[in-house]
Amino acid sequence: MNGKHDGILVLSLCLLAGPLVIGQAQAAPKQQPRPEIFTNLLQCRTVTDNAARLACFDQQVGAMDAAAQRDEVVVLDKSELNKTRKTLFGFSFPKLPFLGGGDDDGDKPQAEGVTHIDATIASVRSLGYGKWQIGLEDGAQWMTTEAMTARDPKPGQKIELKRAAMGSFMGKVEGGRAVRMKRVS
Repeated sequence: MNGKHDGILVLSLCLLAGPLVIGQAQAAPKQQPRPEIFTNLLQCRTVTDNAARLACFDQQVGAMDAAAQRDEVVVLDKSELNKTRKTLFGFSFPKLPFLGGGDDDGDKPQAEGVTHIDATIASVRSLGYGKWQIGLEDGAQWMTTEAMTARDPKPGQKIELKRAAMGSFMGKVEGGRAVRMKRVS
């Protein structure tokens, strides 16, 4: 190549690479806003007088307890959150920060959220043409969207459900091949 075209090629590559580097440098984790009742409680730590700080904590803890009694505030530990994620596995929801999703977080929900579950089949119902509705022990209902050709699923068998491409799910019953499935309830 001659020098004139080399410069255009280098400039083109820089323009193409530029936004990727800038985008990566600017990507910072976005902090979710905390509820006002929680921030009010944390503000009590800044009170310097011991009696006033204790009074502040008593008042704010009382307010938080009252809000929890009215189901306005829910506190979950990480194990409860993971249990909730597994229970909701397969449903389509808007990205909710407390379930591992949120705005502009790329693949974070799948990285931190549930990507597969192992369960036991509680019930099966033939839908014809090799398709099945499969009930799990936790009450979740799944349906195959393609035929299962090898063996019919039976209650008591183990099933593995995984996220697949483009929001779909694959299910594999003990020793069988994976088939596309969707959560129906």
